[in-house]
Amino acid sequence: MLKEITVLSQGDANSSKTWSNIPFYLVAALKQEGYKVNTYDVTPSNPLKFFIDKIFCRLLRHSFLPGTTYSYDRTNAFQRAVGKHLKRAVNSFPNTDLFISTSFSFLPSDYTDKPCALLCDWTYEYWIRHFKKRAPDVFELRGIAIQEAVIKKADYVFSLFPDIAEYMKNKHSLHNIYYLGNVINSFAFDIEPSLFARRLACPRLVFVGLPKYLSGLMSLISAVNILHSQGINIYLDVIGMEPSDISVTLPSYVTFHGYLEKSNHQQNDEYKRILNNSIAFINTTPEWAGFSSTLEAMYYGLPIYTSKYTSFIETFGNSIEFGDYCLNNTPEEIANFVTDILSMNSSDYTNLCLNARKKAEHFTWSAYIISMLTIVNDSISTLK
Repeated sequence: MLKEITVLSQGDANSSKTWSNIPFYLVAALKQEGYKVNTYDVTPSNPLKFFIDKIFCRLLRHSFLPGTTYSYDRTNAFQRAVGKHLKRAVNSFPNTDLFISTSFSFLPSDYTDKPCALLCDWTYEYWIRHFKKRAPDVFELRGIAIQEAVIKKADYVFSLFPDIAEYMKNKHSLHNIYYLGNVINSFAFDIEPSLFARRLACPRLVFVGLPKYLSGLMSLISAVNILHSQGINIYLDVIGMEPSDISVTLPSYVTFHGYLEKSNHQQNDEYKRILNNSIAFINTTPEWAGFSSTLEAMYYGLPIYTSKYTSFIETFGNSIEFGDYCLNNTPEEIANFVTDILSMNSSDYTNLCLNARKKAEHFTWSAYIISMLTIVNDSISTLK
């Protein structure tokens, strides 16, 4: 049975700033379940990184492949550099029963006989084909080949999204690829239903997302402007961006909070306060609208208005009882959704909030850890 686990990440796994909070909550959940947990930052400080990223890749984009996403992290040079850190991690924690890498791009399997697992969201190839909507270029294909070699060495591969897991299974014809559900980036807590009705007294909306979700935010700001022009006083809180990330003059009823660090108690309390006081979570960015932040908002009992992207549909269905889907990311659609929320009586709104909470409760980190490590323990027992 597993007793000691080492988590490998690019960045400090004990900081919630590292990769969308995932390593932070993974480590916390493992400790809560009673495991001894080691963390190791495998980020290489290779002088080649500056040359490859700032000179070679910049020249590549400027003169030959303007859309390329090729970078140092996709090279053999990165593999050699990160390999030294992986070897040190293995030597530093010789009693480790399981290594978990929070990236599909590095794994310590060349330096240990202990089981090695990959836990990540999507592969490099999937990201290019699905989000960039094109075939990989010749340099990106090199990076894809390197990552695929890493994936094939893993004892267990866990993807946080159902469509990516299915894509990987079809791509690699492997039987050790799993989708166990997504995870809520929050510690477990109880919620008092009386909170829901109080939200309607001073209605606020919340948006959570980095600048890559700017198209959804701009439509939301326009929708709030429409509502104010109709005499509806509603406020918008934006988490994850600064005013400098947009090019419009902000009205007084839109407040930017920047990135709120969850390992900082004061900022984490501010994050929780904003979500608890919001009547709905809205991110209608097409193709991908921040699955993890949406799921977390549901756990806070927030109705959801989001775009109709594959992972969310496969997890929650084509119609949802805790909000609605936005089809075209237009301000008018968003304004209509908010108007519908505001027209609800307290009882109907509370039911909507409770539906959101109930749907999210299956995705706690504790539940995920138990499912994941049951698979590992069962396979180890079978081998014995």
